[in-house]
Amino acid sequence: MSSKKIDFLLPADVAAGATSGILLGNFNNWDSNQGVALKKQKDGSLKATVTLQAGLYEYRYLLNDGRWVNDTQASKYIPEFAVENCVIEVVADAPVAPAPKAKAVKAKTTAEPVAAKAPAKTAKAKTAEPKVETKAKAKKA
Repeated sequence: MSSKKIDFLLPADVAAGATSGILLGNFNNWDSNQGVALKKQKDGSLKATVTLQAGLYEYRYLLNDGRWVNDTQASKYIPEFAVENCVIEVVADAPVAPAPKAKAVKAKTTAEPVAAKAPAKTAKAKTAEPKVETKAKAKKA
């Protein structure tokens, strides 16, 4: 089964002044000792990257100011103990079938050179001209 690197990004307006935090979810058993550290970005957002197998995961962010916050970009939420957990679905890449190998096709060639044929001589059709015999009548004088 293949895994994917997933970026989790908590926007600056949601982080609201928090300088750090951890990403917790069922992928790390909600264990704060196994939490994935969020790194503060230049724009004030907090980011973490996690490698996950294909599947459905619930998660939330625990910030250093003690607040639990949700991902505003989560695809859906699941109610859990009076709060809603964010949900992400990691989809496995479809296996790429190898392209069928093209069969080599041998072109049939003749080893003998083809001699150029001279144009056929055309016989001139002899047209029979009508023979006109003219009889000169001799004038008797």
